[in-house]
Amino acid sequence: MLSSPHGVSQVRLGKRKFEEPGSLSFMLEVAKRTGAPFIAKTKNCDDDANFDEDCPYKKELKNFIEQNNIKFLLDFHGLSKRREVDINFGTHLGQNVKKDEKLFDALNKEIQRAGFVTSIDNPFWGGPQTISGAISKKAKIWALQVEINYKCTNEKENVLKLQSLLGIFVKFIKTVNDNEKN
Repeated sequence: MLSSPHGVSQVRLGKRKFEEPGSLSFMLEVAKRTGAPFIAKTKNCDDDANFDEDCPYKKELKNFIEQNNIKFLLDFHGLSKRREVDINFGTHLGQNVKKDEKLFDALNKEIQRAGFVTSIDNPFWGGPQTISGAISKKAKIWALQVEINYKCTNEKENVLKLQSLLGIFVKFIKTVNDNEKN
């Protein structure tokens, strides 16, 4: 299952926040290439699905996951260009991926092997109120918050990096799906 809650602006603690460029289009392309089910926010509802404890987005996501026996969630976000990393993984100190830590390690290593700089739980950690944290706990599944630097998704000179990253996530999802079938 794929998620992209910040492809549109949101409101956090009464303050409007801009959308995260590239996060929605990246997730949609991964969904298109894999056929994975997805949820995306397409309208600002004066909330922040990745911050507010109780919101319609998380309820719909949890219901879909439970009704369709989904085992894995990748929740895509955008990371500011000023950050020194290409990809930040939010694992909630490992809690959200503890159902299969080797799976997370394999994804992280593959992305690093492709030349991307990654960080885990810094600056964003996928804590208990986030989509990945809440869904992992409530639906009892493996869930990962994936923050992708805008440089990778939105700068023309990085189109090869973008293609590489898309390929890695597509391969990862196909491998996970194949393993689930066996």
